[in-house]
Amino acid sequence: MRTCDICPGGKNCAAVNLHPILSRVHALYASGVTDKFDILFSLGEDNEALLEKYDDQVSKDCWNRAALLAIAGLLTAKSSKKWMHNAPALIGSAVAAFERFPWQINELVAQAPELYREVCENDPSRTFTTIVSKRAFAKFCKSVAFAKKSKNAPLKD
Repeated sequence: MRTCDICPGGKNCAAVNLHPILSRVHALYASGVTDKFDILFSLGEDNEALLEKYDDQVSKDCWNRAALLAIAGLLTAKSSKKWMHNAPALIGSAVAAFERFPWQINELVAQAPELYREVCENDPSRTFTTIVSKRAFAKFCKSVAFAKKSKNAPLKD
């Protein structure tokens, strides 16, 4: 996945350190906590400390990578024979949860192959690739991204 030009990489990468926070944001969002400030207050001191630590290093590429890593984690954690049905819903849910953070939805489409590879590498049962093809996964990402874009598009007279 794309990283920023100044990424220190490894353990110091802002995206790698921030993606667990976005995973927590998604869990809060999925449980019904949708207000931005309620989410931020619910993150806890450890996550707040991480946000402060990486605040000056976080570029759009970092947020994009963090969001994609969080989505990959969500998909990997949801080991299921119903991935063809669950994947678009999980991706859509994550997009809705992350919309208040400075990541760009078009990266979901542009980096769909890298996201697919990340999910496959982290799939402990190695069944994701047998159930969801790379092409189908790219279609999921496109449908979620375009649905979100069209929902936010201005109305024409």
